[in-house]
Amino acid sequence: MMACHLYMMEMEPWRMWEWVILGFKSMEQSCKRRLMMVTIVLLAITTGPSLGSPAVHNPEHVITSLYKTQNHYFDNTDKPEFTNPDWMADILDEKSITEISLPGTHDTMALYGGIVVQCQSWTLQLHLEAGVRFLDIRARHYYNELPIHHGVCYQHATFHDVVNVTMAFLENHPKEVLLMRLKEEYKPKGNTETMYQTVVRYLKEFGDWNRVWKNHYIPSIGEARGKLVILQDFDGELLGIRYGADNMSISDDYKIPTISKISLKWDGVKKHFKDAIVGDKKNMYLTYTSGVGVLAFPKQVAEHMNFKLFHFLNHRSTQRQRLGTIIMDFPAAWLIKMIIDLN
Repeated sequence: MMACHLYMMEMEPWRMWEWVILGFKSMEQSCKRRLMMVTIVLLAITTGPSLGSPAVHNPEHVITSLYKTQNHYFDNTDKPEFTNPDWMADILDEKSITEISLPGTHDTMALYGGIVVQCQSWTLQLHLEAGVRFLDIRARHYYNELPIHHGVCYQHATFHDVVNVTMAFLENHPKEVLLMRLKEEYKPKGNTETMYQTVVRYLKEFGDWNRVWKNHYIPSIGEARGKLVILQDFDGELLGIRYGADNMSISDDYKIPTISKISLKWDGVKKHFKDAIVGDKKNMYLTYTSGVGVLAFPKQVAEHMNFKLFHFLNHRSTQRQRLGTIIMDFPAAWLIKMIIDLN
């Protein structure tokens, strides 16, 4: 029941492809041949390991295998180049979480489903060891259980696994703080519990309830050390902090038609960074650099966006500016460290 099924009508990119296919069927033969040639070229550019990517111009670029790349800004290999598991120990206790810059990942556990679905290549444990402190967890509410999904696609893990890994990490690194956006994903089915009840049951049965932040305000670092702070992105009774609350500014313009439109996405990201620099330090700023479209898959978007982010941060390497939480696909260890160093 939990196998990955990619139904065209279940996922927006596939709906677009279906429209293309229907149009293709109605074309004359000569037009079909031309469209096929253009499509082949576009797919080569947008799905190849480096073609069409700014990575080929970077002297630090290293291709570790045909489809695996690890450099200073992009990494879709199995493990980070280095780790940074205890970096929050140096942050002052009195600082609010809203006053610091945090590295995060979008769809943290989306490792399966192919080029349209996959957003990461590291396990959850490796995300934490690399220094990622904002997790984007998507769970389907299914017969009172919580399988991890990206859209319709099951990710071969459950919220049980998430609780085990995060709680063990916090026990071993008690000065760290983990933020987790917990989003209800895909269609609920067969439940006799509310989503809230199932989440609480998982946290109590498989984790340490004392390590869960249960207040509804954003804590200071000192208050939240060794705790899991849940940003609740599902309806019902409130556990922790509501994702999208009035004191949160979220930039998540994820729809990118083609790679040629990537500059529009980057302009929005830069604007939100500027807002975070001058904005109220009591507000939380969440900026997603991730995106997807018909001919702009997560990996290709990440190659371009991470490249731009790397150089943006590199120009500010001597500055200590609050950019808020930066949420990425396929980040490299060096890029994560650059965000950490903003503090």
